[in-house]
Amino acid sequence: MKKCLVLRYVLLLCLIAQIGLLKAQPMQYNKKFIDSIVPILPSMKEDTTKVNMLSSLAAMHLFVDPTKTLFYAKQGLELAKKIKFPNGQIGCLGQAAFCNAMLGEWAKATFEVNEAIPLCEKYNPQSLSYMCNIMVIVEFTKQDLNKAKYWVLKAKNVIETKQFSDLEKWPTYMQLGLLYSELNQLDSAAYCGDIVLGNIKKFGGIAPELKRDSYSMLGSVALKKNDFKTALEYFRLANNDALGLASLFQKTGNFDSAVYYGLKGLEQSRIRKSPNNVQDAAKLLASLYKIKNPSLANEYLNIYIASKDSLYSSNKLKQLEEVQLNVQKNEYEMQIKETAIKNKFIFIFLLIIVLSISVLMYLVYRNNRQKNKANQVLQNEKQKVENTLAELKSTQAQLIQSEKMASLGQLTAGIAHEIQNPLNFVNNFSEVTTELVKEMVEEVDKGNTEEVKAIAQDVVQNLEKINHHGQRAADIVKGMLQHSRSSSGVKEPTDINSLADEYLRLAYHGLRAKDKEFNATMKTDFDNSVGKINIIPQDLGRVILNLITNAFYVVNEKSKQNISEYESTVWVKTKKSGDKILISVKDNGNGIPPKILDKIFQPFFTTKPTGQGTGLGLSLSYDIVKAHGGELKVETTEGEGTTFIISLPVNN
Repeated sequence: MKKCLVLRYVLLLCLIAQIGLLKAQPMQYNKKFIDSIVPILPSMKEDTTKVNMLSSLAAMHLFVDPTKTLFYAKQGLELAKKIKFPNGQIGCLGQAAFCNAMLGEWAKATFEVNEAIPLCEKYNPQSLSYMCNIMVIVEFTKQDLNKAKYWVLKAKNVIETKQFSDLEKWPTYMQLGLLYSELNQLDSAAYCGDIVLGNIKKFGGIAPELKRDSYSMLGSVALKKNDFKTALEYFRLANNDALGLASLFQKTGNFDSAVYYGLKGLEQSRIRKSPNNVQDAAKLLASLYKIKNPSLANEYLNIYIASKDSLYSSNKLKQLEEVQLNVQKNEYEMQIKETAIKNKFIFIFLLIIVLSISVLMYLVYRNNRQKNKANQVLQNEKQKVENTLAELKSTQAQLIQSEKMASLGQLTAGIAHEIQNPLNFVNNFSEVTTELVKEMVEEVDKGNTEEVKAIAQDVVQNLEKINHHGQRAADIVKGMLQHSRSSSGVKEPTDINSLADEYLRLAYHGLRAKDKEFNATMKTDFDNSVGKINIIPQDLGRVILNLITNAFYVVNEKSKQNISEYESTVWVKTKKSGDKILISVKDNGNGIPPKILDKIFQPFFTTKPTGQGTGLGLSLSYDIVKAHGGELKVETTEGEGTTFIISLPVNN
């Protein structure tokens, strides 16, 4: 009988709707209101007003038609989520959870309460007590008094810390009193009973439902203490609580009265569709008829078993297990977050302590050290820094060499293409020269000296061309060898225009060898006044090669977007500006996004996919230019293109 009373007692929360605490409680059925609202619901604007209307309809149907309560609560919840109305979600979840708890659908009620609690904590902390009270119903239904105690104490903590009024605290103390009675902690139950009695005297006139159910709770506590007279008085004051009176008369041996009120309680429970109350009434009647009418006792026992089987079906147990697993998962994730935050604060706190101690130690050390010892320490630190710098330079040199060898592989096809051109000229002019020599011999035999001289002149011109193209092939091989070996670090006069032109062609043919579909327009604008300047050609050549290769890459990527009338183009330009030599590499690719512009010169940073980011890299390119006393800048417009500009001093 006690656990069903808990269900009834939570019904008293409908009063709270009248005092403005929550929006999730039951409401008195108002047919006129319902008939006026339901027809216009479909045409109502989807806003907070409609959510509140749906929540009110759900509340009014709770004791009349629970299926409609669930229907309207579901509609209201979906709309509240859609328009992001947290208080509306809380109200509709509360209606659905309350209804499911009454119907014995404790797994669904638990799920809805778990969904509502985070919203309550964030947007409406006072609603927490209502959600906790629903969970008390669920745990009483499952006969888990320990968990019921956990939830009712949590509700008590909420009402005591959130400045609730005595009227708002009333329902929780009533539940707490009944729980203590069930746990046979009668002193604590009596304490809560005194609080409830005080509230009945102060507020009973404005809260008749709460007053009725409070008397039922007080009667149950008195019955537990075998104070039958007081119990009878309280049950009478509770509008003749049928199940309470049936339990009282059973305990005092009044069979007829117990049966009368037991049957009345069973009928009321069926009308309200309350499986918990049906079980208690059927169990009481089966016990009463056990001796006098075994067949009738067996009938009520079957009603009890059927109701219990429905309440504890395998499907409901499975649903509850899923809810509990989700709760455990959420609690575990929350615990991980809380631990991470806690560890972060601990780390910061310890870091502050360490830094404070370090500063203090430094100040003490600085104020007490001797001048000579300080000089020695500084000297040692300087030596360490120099050693570290030397190691870094060595590492950087090795990295440059490694990256340079990687880029060499990319250039092999381009170099082969460049060598093939002069070799073709050499072969062709050699064949022509051979034919000319044969003709010259024939003319000598004929004694035609004029023709011999003319042919000899052609032979000389062909040999000059053979020598020119042979020298060109030798220069290409020399450049390849220079690119492949470690830099000597020695500057030498170098033709900047030739260097830029050579690496432009090598980069283009190298990419063509890798990707037959690759194509781009190359445009050059070389200032003849640039001449030669002192640089390390191997190093600066690799910088130019890297910038040109990057330019070809980005225009090739943009061409794959199939943009109308787009032509992949790379410009290489040299210019003398005062005491500076400017070398610019420009593309019409997609440009560099502003969010990564400040990162492009960082070591190992690349926007290319994995496996395509080989080459020197902008970080080392920047260092090489800087080592030449120059500067590497970038100008970019997102969606239009990028220009890298190398600025070198003339007197380097």
